[in-house]
Amino acid sequence: MVDLRFGLSSRVITPTVPVSLAGYFNLRPWEMVLDDLLVRALALRQGGRSAALMQFDLVTVSNEIMEAVRGACGDIEGLAPENILFTASHTHTAPEIRGHRRGGNPEYTASLIEHAIAALHEAFASLKPGRFVTGSTSDDRFAFNRRYWMKDGTVITNPPRRHPDIVRPEGPIDPVIGLVGIETDEGLEVLLANIVNHADTIEGCGVSGDWPGFVARTLEEQNPGLRVIPLNGCEGNINHLDPDGVEKQSSYETARRIGTGYAERIQEVLGALRPSQSQELVMGVESFTTGPREISEEELSEARQIVVTCEYDESRQLTSEDLATGSPAALRYFADRLLIVAEDRADRTFELHALGLGDALLVTLPGEPFVENGLTIRNEMSACDPTLIANLNQDGAVYIPNRFNYGRGGYETTPRCSPYSMETANHMLAGARRLLAGLDRLKKDV
Repeated sequence: MVDLRFGLSSRVITPTVPVSLAGYFNLRPWEMVLDDLLVRALALRQGGRSAALMQFDLVTVSNEIMEAVRGACGDIEGLAPENILFTASHTHTAPEIRGHRRGGNPEYTASLIEHAIAALHEAFASLKPGRFVTGSTSDDRFAFNRRYWMKDGTVITNPPRRHPDIVRPEGPIDPVIGLVGIETDEGLEVLLANIVNHADTIEGCGVSGDWPGFVARTLEEQNPGLRVIPLNGCEGNINHLDPDGVEKQSSYETARRIGTGYAERIQEVLGALRPSQSQELVMGVESFTTGPREISEEELSEARQIVVTCEYDESRQLTSEDLATGSPAALRYFADRLLIVAEDRADRTFELHALGLGDALLVTLPGEPFVENGLTIRNEMSACDPTLIANLNQDGAVYIPNRFNYGRGGYETTPRCSPYSMETANHMLAGARRLLAGLDRLKKDV
């Protein structure tokens, strides 16, 4: 067996120029820095095979970023463009980098790309021998399925706290935290930690990596020499808001509490990570195509009527109560976006990637899939333990609900938030099945 070699580098990507923070429905020019944002680059090589994982403290990774990094890293030995994997923490307190959205700054995006390219080259320049170790833990204290069945038979996203008509959550959470480490004779040096929860706990206009940043910093402070890459899983319908909890649930201290809580749970099992029986590095890529969002004539007619009768002030923040109750401002906002989506009838093709990391598996998916998609891949398609699933590997922080979620309610299933076919999750899962079947064949040939 050819030795595994790895390298890791990170660069600070905290903004220094005017730019709006992403993740909400209105502009939010940043006002202060609560903690630094990072881009982390993990380089892997075994024999003539190379792969890389790029993780960004951003709401998503745009096609512009992916194409620029891949185009500038063709000089790295053995690294095919399709074997550079991308993911984002989905923090809602990082700059807008999607060119089609208001509030971005091309100067920031250009600087971000330069740092990402430099980090990847630095990672490959620092390659050294290492070994995979694996493990997992579980933590159900901080995550809630944010879609709830109500007494009238509809589903509401983030209903008002302690609302008397809440019946039960629409779906599950995923408390499993998959862990893959890389160790040397000096000890554990890299840790991938896969956690499923929305990184939207702070609000306001301060720059922060949210709870994933606290996970990484806490573990690194407790374990000198360790570098942590937090990977956010299929959190499209998951967040930290407890409908039975206290009135104020979002703040910087909330991010600290959740991040340090996850870190404490991970710290408990770090000493029990087991050596991977296999040390093979295997990589696979697949794609799937989905169609445009199905929009009926009744939906179009209703949206046109709302545009005439309701107003939306773009300087005003839409609140969770607006979304839950369907205020006139929220109705107008979503009606405007529905009409835009109705004009776009193009198909979309998305990438799916997989890395076999010894006994473990890492899968990257586009957008924000609902949690059931990750559970299906891990429990029904993968024989690897652990199986890590990271989202937001391609342009657009758009939701990918299950087919059965549509028609029930909740803003994630609206055309604005889910602008592709209602069959997209099924297409994605079919692609994932092809991807993992192909990876199994590759493992047998290595």
